Amino acid sequence: MRYYSASFIFAVGIGLLILGLIMIMFFQLHYGSEPFKVKVTFTIIGIAVPIIVYGLSQMLSSRRGSKIIATFGFALSILAVILFDFYYPKDWYYPNITYVAIIYALGLITLFGSSFADAVERIIESSSKTIMKIIHHEKTEEKPKSTTEGLPPLEAKFAFPTKAEGPNLDIKDISIPSDLKPGKALEKPRVGKIAKVKDEVSKEAEKLVRVREGELKVKRSDSDILEVTKALKSIEGRMGKEDKKKIFGG
Repeated sequence: MRYYSASFIFAVGIGLLILGLIMIMFFQLHYGSEPFKVKVTFTIIGIAVPIIVYGLSQMLSSRRGSKIIATFGFALSILAVILFDFYYPKDWYYPNITYVAIIYALGLITLFGSSFADAVERIIESSSKTIMKIIHHEKTEEKPKSTTEGLPPLEAKFAFPTKAEGPNLDIKDISIPSDLKPGKALEKPRVGKIAKVKDEVSKEAEKLVRVREGELKVKRSDSDILEVTKALKSIEGRMGKEDKKKIFGG
Protein backbone atom coordinates (compact mmCIF):
# COMPACT_ATOMS: atom_id res chain seq x y z
CA MET A 1 0.00 0.00 0.00
CA ARG A 2 2.91 2.33 0.73
CA TYR A 3 4.15 2.08 -2.85
CA TYR A 4 0.70 2.90 -4.28
CA SER A 5 0.31 6.03 -2.17
CA ALA A 6 3.87 7.18 -2.96
CA SER A 7 3.27 6.57 -6.66
CA PHE A 8 0.05 8.58 -6.48
CA ILE A 9 1.87 11.51 -4.82
CA PHE A 10 4.58 11.35 -7.47
CA ALA A 11 2.01 11.30 -10.29
CA VAL A 12 0.19 14.31 -8.80
CA GLY A 13 3.44 16.25 -8.66
CA ILE A 14 4.22 15.44 -12.31
CA GLY A 15 0.74 16.55 -13.32
CA LEU A 16 1.05 19.87 -11.48
CA LEU A 17 4.48 20.53 -12.99
CA ILE A 18 3.17 19.94 -16.51
CA LEU A 19 0.21 22.20 -15.76
CA GLY A 20 2.53 24.99 -14.54
CA LEU A 21 4.69 24.77 -17.67
CA ILE A 22 1.58 24.90 -19.85
CA MET A 23 0.39 27.99 -17.98
CA ILE A 24 3.75 29.71 -18.57
CA MET A 25 3.31 29.25 -22.32
CA PHE A 26 -0.41 30.04 -22.24
CA PHE A 27 -0.05 33.27 -20.25
CA GLN A 28 3.20 34.14 -22.03
CA LEU A 29 4.69 35.26 -18.76
CA HIS A 30 7.37 37.95 -18.67
CA TYR A 31 8.63 40.64 -16.32
CA GLY A 32 5.62 42.87 -16.87
CA SER A 33 2.87 40.18 -16.71
CA GLU A 34 -0.10 40.51 -14.41
CA PRO A 35 0.72 39.63 -10.75
CA PHE A 36 -2.21 37.19 -10.52
CA LYS A 37 -0.98 35.10 -13.49
CA VAL A 38 2.56 35.04 -12.14
CA LYS A 39 1.38 34.20 -8.65
CA VAL A 40 -0.86 31.27 -9.72
CA THR A 41 1.63 29.80 -12.19
CA PHE A 42 4.64 29.82 -9.91
CA THR A 43 2.61 28.66 -6.92
CA ILE A 44 1.63 25.54 -8.89
CA ILE A 45 5.22 24.93 -10.04
CA GLY A 46 6.59 25.66 -6.53
CA ILE A 47 4.29 23.00 -5.03
CA ALA A 48 4.80 20.48 -7.85
CA VAL A 49 8.59 20.13 -7.44
CA PRO A 50 8.62 19.20 -3.69
CA ILE A 51 5.62 16.85 -4.25
CA ILE A 52 7.57 14.95 -6.93
CA VAL A 53 10.67 14.61 -4.74
CA TYR A 54 8.55 13.68 -1.70
CA GLY A 55 6.84 10.92 -3.69
CA LEU A 56 10.24 9.51 -4.73
CA SER A 57 11.46 9.66 -1.15
CA GLN A 58 8.40 7.73 0.08
CA MET A 59 9.01 5.04 -2.55
CA LEU A 60 12.60 4.51 -1.49
CA SER A 61 12.45 5.11 2.26
CA SER A 62 11.82 2.19 4.60
CA ARG A 63 13.04 3.69 7.89
CA ARG A 64 10.98 5.94 10.09
CA GLY A 65 13.80 8.50 10.38
CA SER A 66 13.99 8.97 6.60
CA LYS A 67 10.27 9.58 6.40
CA ILE A 68 10.45 12.21 9.14
CA ILE A 69 13.31 14.03 7.39
CA ALA A 70 11.48 13.94 4.04
CA THR A 71 8.31 15.28 5.64
CA PHE A 72 10.30 18.10 7.28
CA GLY A 73 11.87 19.09 3.93
CA PHE A 74 8.48 18.98 2.21
CA ALA A 75 7.00 21.22 4.92
CA LEU A 76 9.80 23.77 4.46
CA SER A 77 9.18 23.90 0.72
CA ILE A 78 5.42 24.40 1.18
CA LEU A 79 6.13 27.11 3.77
CA ALA A 80 8.29 28.97 1.23
CA VAL A 81 5.48 28.78 -1.35
CA ILE A 82 3.00 30.17 1.20
CA LEU A 83 5.40 33.03 2.03
CA PHE A 84 5.74 33.77 -1.70
CA ASP A 85 1.97 34.07 -2.02
CA PHE A 86 1.92 36.31 1.08
CA TYR A 87 4.69 38.72 -0.04
CA TYR A 88 4.03 38.86 -3.77
CA PRO A 89 3.66 41.40 -5.29
CA LYS A 90 3.48 44.23 -2.72
CA ASP A 91 6.24 43.08 -0.32
CA TRP A 92 8.27 41.13 -2.86
CA TYR A 93 11.62 42.81 -2.23
CA TYR A 94 14.79 42.33 -0.20
CA PRO A 95 15.10 40.74 2.40
CA ASN A 96 11.75 38.93 1.99
CA ILE A 97 12.84 37.42 -1.35
CA THR A 98 16.02 36.11 0.29
CA TYR A 99 14.14 34.50 3.17
CA VAL A 100 11.70 32.74 0.86
CA ALA A 101 14.46 31.53 -1.45
CA ILE A 102 16.57 30.18 1.45
CA ILE A 103 13.64 28.34 3.04
CA TYR A 104 12.61 26.81 -0.31
CA ALA A 105 16.18 25.75 -1.09
CA LEU A 106 16.61 24.15 2.36
CA GLY A 107 13.39 22.22 1.90
CA LEU A 108 14.45 20.86 -1.51
CA ILE A 109 17.97 20.04 -0.26
CA THR A 110 16.49 18.09 2.66
CA LEU A 111 14.16 16.20 0.33
CA PHE A 112 16.87 15.38 -2.20
CA GLY A 113 19.31 14.38 0.56
CA SER A 114 16.83 11.99 2.13
CA SER A 115 15.98 10.45 -1.25
CA PHE A 116 19.65 10.07 -2.16
CA ALA A 117 20.46 8.37 1.17
CA ASP A 118 17.54 5.95 0.72
CA ALA A 119 18.63 5.14 -2.84
CA VAL A 120 22.21 4.41 -1.73
CA GLU A 121 20.93 2.19 1.07
CA ARG A 122 18.75 0.22 -1.38
CA ILE A 123 21.70 -0.26 -3.75
CA ILE A 124 23.92 -1.56 -0.92
CA GLU A 125 21.23 -3.96 0.30
CA SER A 126 20.56 -5.33 -3.19
CA SER A 127 24.28 -5.80 -3.91
CA SER A 128 24.84 -7.60 -0.60
CA LYS A 129 21.90 -9.93 -1.31
CA THR A 130 23.30 -10.65 -4.76
CA ILE A 131 26.73 -11.49 -3.30
CA MET A 132 25.15 -13.80 -0.72
CA LYS A 133 23.19 -15.59 -3.45
CA ILE A 134 26.37 -16.09 -5.49
CA ILE A 135 28.26 -17.46 -2.47
CA HIS A 136 25.38 -19.80 -1.61
CA HIS A 137 25.21 -20.98 -5.22
CA GLU A 138 28.96 -21.70 -5.28
CA LYS A 139 28.73 -23.67 -2.02
CA THR A 140 25.90 -25.80 -3.35
CA GLU A 141 27.90 -26.49 -6.52
CA GLU A 142 30.94 -27.57 -4.47
CA LYS A 143 28.81 -30.17 -2.63
CA PRO A 144 26.84 -32.07 -5.30
CA LYS A 145 23.95 -34.15 -4.10
CA SER A 146 24.54 -37.89 -3.93
CA THR A 147 22.56 -39.97 -6.42
CA THR A 148 21.77 -42.45 -3.64
CA GLU A 149 19.90 -39.81 -1.59
CA GLY A 150 16.35 -40.76 -0.81
CA LEU A 151 16.89 -44.47 -1.53
CA PRO A 152 16.33 -47.16 1.09
CA PRO A 153 19.51 -48.43 2.84
CA LEU A 154 19.84 -51.61 0.76
CA GLU A 155 19.12 -49.87 -2.58
CA ALA A 156 21.52 -47.06 -1.71
CA LYS A 157 24.20 -49.63 -0.83
CA PHE A 158 23.94 -51.52 -4.11
CA ALA A 159 23.06 -48.59 -6.37
CA PHE A 160 26.58 -48.74 -7.82
CA PRO A 161 28.99 -51.73 -7.98
CA THR A 162 31.41 -51.71 -5.09
CA LYS A 163 34.11 -53.48 -7.10
CA ALA A 164 35.14 -52.71 -10.64
CA GLU A 165 35.12 -55.61 -13.06
CA GLY A 166 38.51 -56.63 -14.36
CA PRO A 167 39.26 -56.31 -18.06
CA ASN A 168 39.15 -59.37 -20.29
CA LEU A 169 42.77 -60.07 -21.15
CA ASP A 170 43.92 -62.72 -23.61
CA ILE A 171 47.15 -64.44 -22.56
CA LYS A 172 49.42 -64.88 -25.57
CA ASP A 173 52.52 -67.03 -25.93
CA ILE A 174 55.62 -65.26 -24.81
CA SER A 175 58.44 -65.65 -27.29
CA ILE A 176 62.03 -64.96 -26.27
CA PRO A 177 63.88 -62.94 -28.92
CA SER A 178 66.86 -64.68 -30.53
CA ASP A 179 69.20 -61.76 -29.93
CA LEU A 180 68.73 -61.91 -26.16
CA LYS A 181 72.08 -62.44 -24.41
CA PRO A 182 72.52 -63.54 -20.82
CA GLY A 183 74.22 -61.24 -18.36
CA LYS A 184 77.80 -61.56 -17.15
CA ALA A 185 76.63 -63.01 -13.87
CA LEU A 186 75.34 -66.11 -15.69
CA GLU A 187 78.49 -66.58 -17.81
CA LYS A 188 80.91 -66.70 -14.87
CA PRO A 189 81.31 -69.93 -12.86
CA ARG A 190 79.81 -70.07 -9.40
CA VAL A 191 82.21 -68.97 -6.67
CA GLY A 192 82.55 -71.05 -3.48
CA LYS A 193 82.16 -74.66 -2.47
CA ILE A 194 79.02 -76.67 -2.86
CA ALA A 195 78.12 -78.63 0.27
CA LYS A 196 76.01 -81.76 -0.16
CA VAL A 197 73.84 -82.65 2.80
CA LYS A 198 72.18 -86.00 3.08
CA ASP A 199 68.60 -85.98 4.13
CA GLU A 200 66.73 -88.52 6.24
CA VAL A 201 65.38 -90.35 3.18
CA SER A 202 68.88 -91.29 2.02
CA LYS A 203 69.77 -92.60 5.51
CA GLU A 204 66.67 -94.77 5.67
CA ALA A 205 67.30 -96.07 2.16
CA GLU A 206 70.91 -96.92 3.08
CA LYS A 207 69.72 -98.91 6.06
CA LEU A 208 67.24 -100.81 3.93
CA VAL A 209 69.96 -101.68 1.38
CA ARG A 210 72.23 -102.93 4.16
CA VAL A 211 69.39 -105.04 5.54
CA ARG A 212 68.78 -106.47 2.10
CA GLU A 213 72.44 -107.37 1.59
CA GLY A 214 72.69 -108.93 5.06
CA GLU A 215 75.09 -106.41 6.51
CA LEU A 216 72.52 -105.20 9.02
CA LYS A 217 70.37 -107.49 11.06
CA VAL A 218 66.98 -106.55 12.55
CA LYS A 219 64.81 -108.29 15.01
CA ARG A 220 61.92 -110.06 13.46
CA SER A 221 59.19 -108.80 15.67
CA ASP A 222 55.80 -107.55 14.53
CA SER A 223 56.55 -104.01 15.60
CA ASP A 224 59.86 -103.98 13.69
CA ILE A 225 58.26 -105.32 10.54
CA LEU A 226 55.49 -102.75 10.81
CA GLU A 227 58.00 -99.88 11.16
CA VAL A 228 60.03 -101.14 8.21
CA THR A 229 56.88 -101.40 6.11
CA LYS A 230 55.89 -97.81 6.98
CA ALA A 231 59.38 -96.59 6.16
CA LEU A 232 59.30 -98.32 2.78
CA LYS A 233 55.93 -96.86 1.92
CA SER A 234 57.00 -93.35 2.86
CA ILE A 235 60.21 -93.68 0.86
CA GLU A 236 58.42 -95.03 -2.19
CA GLY A 237 55.95 -92.20 -2.04
CA ARG A 238 58.70 -89.52 -2.00
CA MET A 239 61.11 -91.08 -4.52
CA GLY A 240 61.00 -91.00 -8.28
CA LYS A 241 61.09 -93.97 -10.65
CA GLU A 242 64.78 -93.67 -11.41
CA ASP A 243 65.73 -93.61 -7.74
CA LYS A 244 63.60 -96.66 -7.05
CA LYS A 245 65.40 -98.60 -9.82
CA LYS A 246 68.81 -97.62 -8.49
CA ILE A 247 68.04 -98.57 -4.92
CA PHE A 248 65.62 -101.48 -5.15
CA GLY A 249 66.42 -102.63 -8.66
CA GLY A 250 63.91 -103.75 -11.22
